[in-house]
Amino acid sequence: MRRITTSTGTVLEVHRFINTESRRWERPVCSERRELWLGTGHDDEYKFTVHTKLMPARKTHCVTLVLAGWSVLGFYNATTGTNANCVREDPPYLTRGADILVVALLGLGGLFGATLGHVDSGMAAASIPAYLAAAIACRYVRRVRLRRIVDDVLNEIQVMRVVRPIRSAGRGS
Repeated sequence: MRRITTSTGTVLEVHRFINTESRRWERPVCSERRELWLGTGHDDEYKFTVHTKLMPARKTHCVTLVLAGWSVLGFYNATTGTNANCVREDPPYLTRGADILVVALLGLGGLFGATLGHVDSGMAAASIPAYLAAAIACRYVRRVRLRRIVDDVLNEIQVMRVVRPIRSAGRGS
């Protein structure tokens, strides 16, 4: 698992895209994609792509993003005092495109092994559901663990109030 970090700043822009087309090797978690531009001060701007239906932040809101690499896992919005766990709201699929390839290879290997007499045909047929069950169970456990980690980080950020809204100089303190 990647290292979980946070990034704090002000939302500069949020663009919403609906019915995005995915690349050949990936399936979209949801049909919405949002591009979030975050200004962290010192004229630094970063773009994050978030595949979620929930966006608790708008332009000029002060936020802390929970990140794994460049993937956004959660938000804490200090302006409104809300948080959102993207892993909980829009969870990834438990099956992947590579599973089809593995099932095909297991089926061919079992067929050749049964033909040559090295593997029992019942054992070869049982390997496919066993693989799928193990893969789905491991991915589910990983998702639940990641959900809990992101919830803990968001709760810690909210308790510590890491982000504070920036006051403009013209309004008075």
